[in-house]
Amino acid sequence: MKRLFIFTLLVTMFTACTENVVVEIVSPSSDLEYIYASIEEDTRVELNEHKKSVWTKGDMIIRIGDKTLDGWKFTGQTGDRSGNFSKSTTFKDYFDYDFKGEYVALYPYNSNISYAQFTNGDLAISQNIKKEQSYHPNSYDPTSNTMFGSSSDGKNFKFKNLMGYLCISLTGDKSVKKIIVTGNNNETISGDLFINIFDTDVTAWGNQTSYNTITLNCGSGVQLTDEPTQFYFAIPPTTFTKGISVVVYFSDGTQYPINTAKQLVLERNTIQPMANVNTGEEIEWQTITIQHSGELVYTPLILNMSGDLATAGYIYWGDNNQTSMKEIPESYVYVDAEDEHTITIKTQNATYLYLEKCTGISEIDLTNF
Repeated sequence: MKRLFIFTLLVTMFTACTENVVVEIVSPSSDLEYIYASIEEDTRVELNEHKKSVWTKGDMIIRIGDKTLDGWKFTGQTGDRSGNFSKSTTFKDYFDYDFKGEYVALYPYNSNISYAQFTNGDLAISQNIKKEQSYHPNSYDPTSNTMFGSSSDGKNFKFKNLMGYLCISLTGDKSVKKIIVTGNNNETISGDLFINIFDTDVTAWGNQTSYNTITLNCGSGVQLTDEPTQFYFAIPPTTFTKGISVVVYFSDGTQYPINTAKQLVLERNTIQPMANVNTGEEIEWQTITIQHSGELVYTPLILNMSGDLATAGYIYWGDNNQTSMKEIPESYVYVDAEDEHTITIKTQNATYLYLEKCTGISEIDLTNF
């Protein structure tokens, strides 16, 4: 309860006390030519053949300490797990905070960094968790992977991954354009995350800049085959209490929904694989059809066994419009000239149909529900 109490106060405080401190870049100073950084050895994520995170040529980090705020660029090669960084930028302003001679660093580099303080005085530094990530074969988007480094001398840094990694495995014969992941309990998974520099397990989301989805963009498309293709999402450690919903968007304009209602725990520095899904198989929908007349219909609610709203599927209103089950309105107004419509609901993992008002409804078919 203590940690939750701190979170609540911190989020409340951000509105008034969060500060952007990076306002001007000046020429790099020459007091220190290089710093050295390595990545933790016990990593269990996949970026090289040994399932370990690595640096990419040109990677940049930001270093923070007493009267210190500067950027550094990796001088090594892609695939190295350690190496030198040369100074690239020095910021005119720095954090008004007593680091007591200690230093921290963040990857990826963020020139619009903000900070706040926890109620116990600990410093919280912001890092943007990308809402839009890019597909990389057999790995996550490296620019979406937040890492935290610490040092007692400001020269030698040890970095650790702060993210967990969700792996979606797909087979089929279509080309994937993008994939969107959402927690079924609307868990926050992207946006500005404030990290306690003394205990990185303690975090809080910014009030105005947090989201409950992450989109993995696949560029011109990733062709599926009968061999599984893995798609990785970098997500902060999260307990998805009611599971997750995944929608796969194909290049031909079609979609394939994937939904699980089971709790899913995503831990730091660990890959959470999902069972392979064959998108070539026909989706087993639960279907409800409703005959309705009039201009206004109150939206039927579809519930699962726990009494929560079902999030997988669509409502087809019978006028060539449709609505995702995640975005259903309280009611729907028809604007076409037709007086009667057949409403079709397609969903998954549902148990109950609830109608608050039956105005205009003459028939409900639950044969395939």
